[in-house]
Amino acid sequence: MNDNNKIKIFQNLALVSQIGIMMIVPIAIGLFIGKFLDEKLGTGYIFLFIFLVIGVGAAFLNLYKIGMRDQKKK
Repeated sequence: MNDNNKIKIFQNLALVSQIGIMMIVPIAIGLFIGKFLDEKLGTGYIFLFIFLVIGVGAAFLNLYKIGMRDQKKK
C-alpha cells in the first residue's frame, strides 16, 4: 500500500468519525436539555420532544454542511 492510499484511508476514517460525532452530540444535548427542563418545570415530556426534534434537525444540518464542504473539495 503506497502513502497516497494510506492518506485517503485516514481522511475517510476522520470523515466518518466526524459525521458520527456531529450526529450524536446535538441529539444528546437536546435530550439532556429537554429532560432537565421537564424535571424542573414538571411538564411531562413536552420539552424532551421539542429539544429532541431540535437536536435531530441540528444533526442533519451538520450532516448537510459536511456533505457540501466535501463536495466543494472535489
